[in-house]
Amino acid sequence: MGPPSNDAGNTLIGLLGDSRAQIVDLLRTRRWSVAELASALGVSEVAVRRHLQGLERDGLIHGETLHTGGRGRPGTEYGLTEKGRRLFPDRSAQLAKDLLEFLETVHGRAALRTFLRWHAERQAERYGAALEECGDDPAERAERLARLLTEDGFVSDVEAVTTPEGATVLQLKQGHCTVREVAQSHPEICAYEAALFKRLLGTKVSRRQTIAGGAGECICHIS
Repeated sequence: MGPPSNDAGNTLIGLLGDSRAQIVDLLRTRRWSVAELASALGVSEVAVRRHLQGLERDGLIHGETLHTGGRGRPGTEYGLTEKGRRLFPDRSAQLAKDLLEFLETVHGRAALRTFLRWHAERQAERYGAALEECGDDPAERAERLARLLTEDGFVSDVEAVTTPEGATVLQLKQGHCTVREVAQSHPEICAYEAALFKRLLGTKVSRRQTIAGGAGECICHIS
């Protein structure tokens, strides 16, 4: 079997290498066993297991043990995780963009702002519940928030930095934006997100730059 031939396949090969890209492309359709993958790729099961271990370590796939009820050793089938599925083209961003434009066009900008406030409330409830165990320490809460954002695809981390004025602040960086196309047309989304961070962390949050605005990463300073 050859490597994926479309643009998504070329991107996968650049990210993962030829063999792992082929495995991920196969797992896109259904779960596969090691033996099935080895047969489809024309390589040994040992080689397949080595690639699967790397993909599993990166959080792109997961294995599920199959209990057949027989005396033999339980088998394992592998499938993509949600992170793995995000490697492939997704038109949901365009749909969200169209929905927001429809809402604004038909019902006005006030309706759009009402929706964004409603969405921010839902995010506050979900993230807030996960942050309750962190206490009131902004640094601990920021670290937990970064992990939650990463789980949602925003690839975030927190570090202490010194500003040009000599002050030390926490810097929350988001290396990927899952709503970039939508936020480019509706920058209010970035503003509502910054307000959400301020509410969750209980301290001053200053948005410094955004991916939607053309920067390489989103950055907030937490005082």
